[in-house]
Amino acid sequence: MYLFGFGSLINLASAQKSFKRVLTQKDLIPVKIKGFKRVWNALENIKFEDNMEVNGVFLNIQEKKDAILYGVMIKITQEELEILKLREKNYSCIKIKKEDVLSQNAQEDLIAFMTTKEERIGKVGDVNTFIPKKYIQIVNEALKNYDEEFKDNFKETLNNFPFPLKDGDYSFTDPIQNKAAREAKNHNESN
Repeated sequence: MYLFGFGSLINLASAQKSFKRVLTQKDLIPVKIKGFKRVWNALENIKFEDNMEVNGVFLNIQEKKDAILYGVMIKITQEELEILKLREKNYSCIKIKKEDVLSQNAQEDLIAFMTTKEERIGKVGDVNTFIPKKYIQIVNEALKNYDEEFKDNFKETLNNFPFPLKDGDYSFTDPIQNKAAREAKNHNESN
């Protein structure tokens, strides 16, 4: 099975944190799909290094008929999917039809994580709601590994922020989610 990554999962170092096996850049296969666009509205409960708990806003996808969305396709096992579900706990697992994958000959549908629960969708003007600058850096750093067309697909998203930005390191307030996002190699150890 294949996972479609469209945010921090395009970053090899970030993706690696949720996998026991060693990934290489070749494992992150650039793809473009039709029918979706990238948006800033996925809410996660996070805490910054100053212990300030906030609603962190992360990238999400939305259906949009004529849109083209770039991201990566990563071959995953069922066990890896279960770990990724912990990392992406507030996202729903959706399928992207193989026919909608335009740049690769996909042999099967892709799995993607999309925030669909209304209470986990950020709205402009929400209080105590920020986009972590560190997350933006993770995505920007990853773009160095992709071609110009891929980078261009991210430009609007990375130049128009509908929420205020916040500096500093952050962690997820849910310890299981935080562990899955930071260190998959130890995901079965008890706390």
